[in-house]
Amino acid sequence: MSDKKENSEKLNTYVALLVEHQDRLRAYIYTQLPGSSNVSDVLQNTNAVLWQKREKFKPGTNFLAWAFQIARFQIKQQHGRNKRDGKLVFSDELLEHIAESSPTDSPQNRLLEALEGCMAKLTGSQRKIILARYTRGQSLEQLAQTRGCTAGSLRISLHRLRESLRKCVENSLSDPSR
Repeated sequence: MSDKKENSEKLNTYVALLVEHQDRLRAYIYTQLPGSSNVSDVLQNTNAVLWQKREKFKPGTNFLAWAFQIARFQIKQQHGRNKRDGKLVFSDELLEHIAESSPTDSPQNRLLEALEGCMAKLTGSQRKIILARYTRGQSLEQLAQTRGCTAGSLRISLHRLRESLRKCVENSLSDPSR
């Protein structure tokens, strides 16, 4: 009977830790996927893995660090899906650098500031294309029709813009004087 009670207490403690750290997990995932509509999906996948691996967690160890490692793997999977879908993706080196930063360091703020600075360097027309495609979620075909061009030419323009933004953000984050 005591084993059953002990297991119940361990499960209750685990659930309490999982619930307690949801906001921190969401914030951590968001730092890796800023502005992405996939943050909730990645959090849900992370929680599913955390639940599946609950027996492997050692009480008394750092739950949050363990959860971040699992979230990190889920984020990498999402980056792979984003890359296949042609969405804006940063280099693995940059993502590792951000992931290794302490969550209290607020890499989210640094990344967003760098991205905002780089977006400000774009022309008005370039910003409109990026915002229409990635914040309003317009399909490539819809956006091309609105702009009066072909989807192919727009795809090339978006690729160039994403590459330019990626390099700009990486340079901004790697230069400590910025």
